Amino acid sequence: MSTPKLRTISVVDAVAEQLSEAIFDGTFRPGGVLVESQLADRYQVPRQTIRSAVMVLIHDGILRREPNKSVYVPQFSEDDLRDLFAVRRLLEIETARILASRKTIPKSADSAVRFMEVLCDENDWDEVLKLDFQFHQALIEATGSPRLQRFYRSISAEKRLALSYYRSGNSSPKVIAQEHRDLLDALRTGDPDTAAEASRIHVEESEAFINRAIQARSEPHVR
Repeated sequence: MSTPKLRTISVVDAVAEQLSEAIFDGTFRPGGVLVESQLADRYQVPRQTIRSAVMVLIHDGILRREPNKSVYVPQFSEDDLRDLFAVRRLLEIETARILASRKTIPKSADSAVRFMEVLCDENDWDEVLKLDFQFHQALIEATGSPRLQRFYRSISAEKRLALSYYRSGNSSPKVIAQEHRDLLDALRTGDPDTAAEASRIHVEESEAFINRAIQARSEPHVR
């Protein structure tokens, strides 16, 4: 019986991973400034480790630093979101075409959808985001294209960050799971055009979800 291999990561990567999760779950809010000394105390590591971890997240688009200013969690403008979804369409639609032509359904993508389907309310939204990330990462990796994977990695963290900001009650985990299931069903047809159309719809539903959440936040609350 073979022993499963454990994933080995550096201290810098471990801190970057924990810090990114804290950003995704709202511990650090959009526009919030991150103080190096406070992060070093929080994660019990040297400040140099924090600097290195912060650089990783700046590269991923999860943090930003302007010249002579502090590091902060970015806020997405409408132009940022339009650009993000335009790039998603290019990458995800082409990925759907490739996988449908090969009739390839990654097991990890199917598994992510199955886990989504057992989530029953919006309290599981953080878990839904993780599963969504796993789902799309699995599809991209299944293409076997290193360049496509690099391009997608460059936007995937920003995508998850945007979705984590604009979570709302307009869609339940089960509805989102069905949207992902529909995409897998389209891939199974083996028809690249059908899969491409399903992928386009999937991205547009995600964009509409965020737009609804933005609109809900901008509307005055009636007491």
